[in-house]
This record gives sequence, structure tokens and C-alpha cells, in this order.
Amino acid sequence: MNPARIARFGDSERYFICPICHDTLHLDGTSLRCANRHTFDIAKQGYVNLMPAAKQSPFYNSESFANRARILEAGYYDHIRDAVLDTIQRHIGVPADMGLAGLRGDARPAILDVGCGEGFYSRAVQRANPQADLLAFDISKDSIQQAAREDSSMAVRWFVGNLADLPVRSHAIDCMLDIFSPVNSEEFHRVMKDDAIVIKAVPGVHHDEQLRELARKQLRNTDYSNEQIIKQFGEHFDVLETSTVSRTFTMPPDDLRTFAHMTPLLFHVDIDALDLTQISALTIEARIIVARK
Repeated sequence: MNPARIARFGDSERYFICPICHDTLHLDGTSLRCANRHTFDIAKQGYVNLMPAAKQSPFYNSESFANRARILEAGYYDHIRDAVLDTIQRHIGVPADMGLAGLRGDARPAILDVGCGEGFYSRAVQRANPQADLLAFDISKDSIQQAAREDSSMAVRWFVGNLADLPVRSHAIDCMLDIFSPVNSEEFHRVMKDDAIVIKAVPGVHHDEQLRELARKQLRNTDYSNEQIIKQFGEHFDVLETSTVSRTFTMPPDDLRTFAHMTPLLFHVDIDALDLTQISALTIEARIIVARK
């Protein structure tokens, strides 16, 4: 195995705890191991499975993540990615030419990407902030395998994990990223430092509206809103700001079909029954919320 794929876990005791007994995990050869000898091997792709019994949704498999990667690599979510990067920079409060190096003196700040999927945002954040320690997890082994395989930096600490019981030390994280993923406020509070921030993105009200209108007869709720999710988030965190980023793209038929198959908003829709030729453009929109404990 490439030594760099292992080296990123060299200081695992700073961040990781055993998912079985919650004791500290240390790098031991090519594995993470706790004092009780629970052992988790580092896979050849460069990730560690800290949720061996994980059961992923049938909607999130290698095919769906490959579809997501195609859409992301085509640039349709670049405006959301750039807004997230800008938000990290502004709220951590370090000059752009310093990256994150000055956040905590000589300590490397830690960013945790929650439900990172195929790693699109994690890799972008790591490239923009090489001085930070970036941890990224998903419950889907397929997605983490893909994310680690495509990480040319070999710097992100990829792991399979459970949002309900994060294998992460308490008060270890400076910045939580939650991009289109669920929130577990209790676990977020536990792993966050006292002055840490959360950056959360949810689909905007106009997100996928052209596809949703086409699939109206198959959708349970034709009116789409994340206001209840935003309200609940605000009950557990001190919201500092919210913003909306939105772009409407002219999209070729192949990309549109790929998008329709990968978006969670249409998971319960018969895509083949839709006449996608009626759509030539698609809106991709997100609400970005910044909050503290």
C-alpha cells in the first residue's frame, strides 16, 4: 500500500475513537486499534471502515454515486462549492494568503464533512485549505471507496461512519460541513469545540423545480420547502447568517437524465415515465446556513 494512504492516519488519536468501546484509536501498522484490541484496517484505497455493520440505502449505491460524480464534475454545483469555500474562509477569519494556518496557533484546525458522499466538497476544501486536517465520512462504503480512490492529495481522512454515534473525539472539530445531509445536533455539539461553526446547505425552494414540475403527478408533495428543517436547525444552533446561491443551466439530454436519476428529490419517481425532452434548463439552488453552538 502507498505509505501516504496510511500516513494521513498517523495522528488518529487526535480525532478518532473506537466505534465499539469509544476508547482512543491509534495507528498500528496498517490498522487503527484501541487499547481493547478492536481493530479497523485501512483499505487499499485509503479509508477506514469505522462502521463495519453499516447498512446503506438502496438509493445510495455505486451507480448513484457515479451519476453524482458525473454531474458534479460537469460543473453544475460549482457555484455551491465556491460559496461553501468562501463561507469557510470568512467565518474562520484567517487572511486568504494564510489559509487556515493561523486559526489556532501551531495546531492544525479540523474540518469534518458530514455525509460526504463521493467527496466532491471534501476534496475542494482540502485543496483550498491544505493547512487544515480534513475528516470526511459517509454511511455508504461505496461512496467512501470512490472518494478515497479519487483523492490524489492522499490527505483527507476518509472513513465509513454512523451519524448517530460518530467515532470522533469530543471537542475535536473546528468546523462542521453538512452539505445536503442530515443533522444530529447532539453529536454535532459533542464533537465541536466551543467556538466551532457549522456550515449547512439545504436545497433551495427553486432547486430542481423544472424536474419537480414534470414529475408533479408522482410526487407526494408538489410544494417543496425546507423551512421546517431550517427552523429545527435554528432551535439547536445559534444561526449567524443565511444566504441563497442559485444558477439555471442549459443542460444536454444525457446530463439531464443522469441528474434525474441521481437527485434524492426524485428517488421515488419513475424516471422512465417522464418526458425529459420537455426540459432544456434546470435550476440548481441551495440555502447556506452558518451557525455556532
